[in-house]
Amino acid sequence: MRFLYFSGLVLVSTLVACSEASTANKRSTDGKEATASPKPGDAASEPRTVKVAPNPSAGTAPAQAPARTSPYRLLGILDPDRERMVAFALKIPSDWRAKQEFHRKWEGAVGIPQIGITLTAPDGRSQIVYFPSTQYLFSEGPMTSNLRAQKRSLGLPEQGSPNEIAPMPPVQYLRQIFLSTLAQNGTTLVNLGNEKTAPQTRDEKGQIQSRGSIDGTLPNGKRARIEARISQASQQIGTDTYHSWSVVPSITQTSSGDLEAIHAHTRIAQDSIVQNPAWLKLEQEAQARGYQANQDASRQQHEATMAQIQANTEAMTRGHQQRMDAIRQFGEANTARFNQRMENMDREQRIRVDTIRGESKYVNPTTGQQVKVEDGYKHVYSSQQHPNLFLGTDTPINSGTLDWQELQKVSLQDY
Repeated sequence: MRFLYFSGLVLVSTLVACSEASTANKRSTDGKEATASPKPGDAASEPRTVKVAPNPSAGTAPAQAPARTSPYRLLGILDPDRERMVAFALKIPSDWRAKQEFHRKWEGAVGIPQIGITLTAPDGRSQIVYFPSTQYLFSEGPMTSNLRAQKRSLGLPEQGSPNEIAPMPPVQYLRQIFLSTLAQNGTTLVNLGNEKTAPQTRDEKGQIQSRGSIDGTLPNGKRARIEARISQASQQIGTDTYHSWSVVPSITQTSSGDLEAIHAHTRIAQDSIVQNPAWLKLEQEAQARGYQANQDASRQQHEATMAQIQANTEAMTRGHQQRMDAIRQFGEANTARFNQRMENMDREQRIRVDTIRGESKYVNPTTGQQVKVEDGYKHVYSSQQHPNLFLGTDTPINSGTLDWQELQKVSLQDY
């Protein structure tokens, strides 16, 4: 996480003075007035040197030379969530007022510091406003291009999140993004011009630092200079390149004097920033815990989602199987009804044909063999010695004596 971070010109040890300046001190016995504790929303600053009258009892001791007044003082930015601990410090004009806004934007369990600083000249005619830094991510390469093409084919937006933006030069960022952000908040800059871009540099971490500005006029009539400081880091992973870059925008405005001279205070302040190592350590540890908590929550959510998907799949499978069983049963019933209809039609056809021919179907109760013989008789016999010989008669005979087997007429239901 980077915010208002550039090469520090102030020694880290000066942060101790900032931290001490943020605590209330009692009036000393020698008449000096100590700096009071900063109120909520104010920033801690380095105590100014106070002149003290010579002690009459000192005799002929030489008078002390007046203390030099520095054009700049050290301003400590306080973290309200860490007992107003100094987060970082920077140099500001000695007689300017400072106001800080420090809160955190939470992404799950990770709190991202959002820090704004407003510096105002004693006469109120000049002002410097630093806006919270904004982080962006972007990737490019064959894999990324294929993924974006798939999203386009599905009608999905290529941009995965609002902060997925390709790195750009500072002036381009000011024109395309920052001016639009100001306009959305009711501030429109007109008479734009005097674009300036500083040469790129690379810091000790290998990150590219760039700076650019545009001049214009604010609605209140003041001349203003908007500036963007960009820090960019890139990493090659496989065939793709992944970029992480952050922007610290600022507005320097004045209604009197030289805008260039006022903007010099902006550059000095940002170039002098140094972080408090103790605060940075706490912040990194807290963010590491937050990222771990986010990962755990994401994993649990993923596991719950997969379990739900599996349960839904099993339920869908059961439902599908039940539907298929019902379809199969319905089909079998339809087939059975169709076969029954066809069988009935065949039987009726056989009966109709046999009726036209004057024949009926008989069955041998001993062998089960069925035959068709001439109809019109009450009794029909078959010779056991000559199976193809039949006898039809209305008068029953002694079939056992004559070696005849009486046949039974097949009912129409079983025809």
